[in-house]
Amino acid sequence: MNVINAGLYIHIPFCYAKCPYCDFFSLVAENELIKENYLNALKKEIKIYSQKIPEIFIQSIYLGGGTPTALSGQQIAEILETCYQYFRMNKDIEITIESNPATFDYEKANVLLQSGVNRLSLGAQSFSNRLLQKIGRIHNKKNILISYHIARARGFNNINLDMMFGLPGQTLRQFDRTLEEVGQLHPEHISLYALSIEPDTPFEHLLKGGLLKIPSDDAAHEMYLNAIDFLNEQGYEHYEISNFALLGKRCLHNQLYWKNQSYLGLGAASTSYIKNKRFKNFSDLNQYIELLYYDILPIESQEVLPLKEEMAETMILCLRMTEGLAKHDFMTRFKKPAEVVFNQQLKRLKEQGLLDASESHYFLTKKGISLSNIAFLEFLE
Repeated sequence: MNVINAGLYIHIPFCYAKCPYCDFFSLVAENELIKENYLNALKKEIKIYSQKIPEIFIQSIYLGGGTPTALSGQQIAEILETCYQYFRMNKDIEITIESNPATFDYEKANVLLQSGVNRLSLGAQSFSNRLLQKIGRIHNKKNILISYHIARARGFNNINLDMMFGLPGQTLRQFDRTLEEVGQLHPEHISLYALSIEPDTPFEHLLKGGLLKIPSDDAAHEMYLNAIDFLNEQGYEHYEISNFALLGKRCLHNQLYWKNQSYLGLGAASTSYIKNKRFKNFSDLNQYIELLYYDILPIESQEVLPLKEEMAETMILCLRMTEGLAKHDFMTRFKKPAEVVFNQQLKRLKEQGLLDASESHYFLTKKGISLSNIAFLEFLE
């Protein structure tokens, strides 16, 4: 039996309020029974997959959402206990949980640590109360600082702060001040994302109606470049387009995605990628729960990726990392060198100054990182 090394993603769709820019599957849970039914379905899905794919060996666990800490500490512990019971797992496994700062306290911190969670990702987004209110967050700056210091006091030594830029009404000076406050906390990891106006979200409707003003692309790009320079000075490695880490603190789970390796997604709307097969769960919560009640996996769609598409995705995902694509890894996986499969694309990107190469890797230049979406389009033709 060939072992499948994989990451495990567990989707917790519950929130206390829906952010107007968010297009992830999430909902405001109005009663505890819905949560309990969902947890029971999750546990059953874990058990079924442990039998269906017995060769899977879990390298990392990531609880995302939604807001996973909208659940109680005990409920989160039960999910992880079920994983330990049914899956084979790496003894040095990285277990990350996302948390809104307003849903984190001493008791929850203790239970999470005892359950094996060893990496905390706080959705701070900004240190400006005015901006946090504008983007519909339920927390404020005080909540961020309290939750961060609680986590430190209770023993978390691997904390990520999720930050955003290009927010409505945000100036470059405001963002630079936010960076300084992040630097003072000095978390092990920082994820930095530009506000994206997604289709059919409240923010898209406000923008179309002229009721939402966001910084220009040039202003947002300047914020991004300032962040790279500032965080490099603070000792952070810019190891992926949107991610920065202190030495030895890269997110292991996300690196599985960026290297296009296997992951199993559990929960409503989650996606899995095992070998070259991708499959997605139903987003309808009731349908997800009901199917698992009858021991039926809630898979809505599945596809086997054509070889060329798998190759293209591998190129794009690996090039998101600043170290780029390892030529040897591509050759080992596909039995062909990348320069044979994508000769014209690589040549054009080099001519445009977006891509460079060393003896061992292909990687985006500084200009290429700034124009990464244009670079990636080359591989989608």
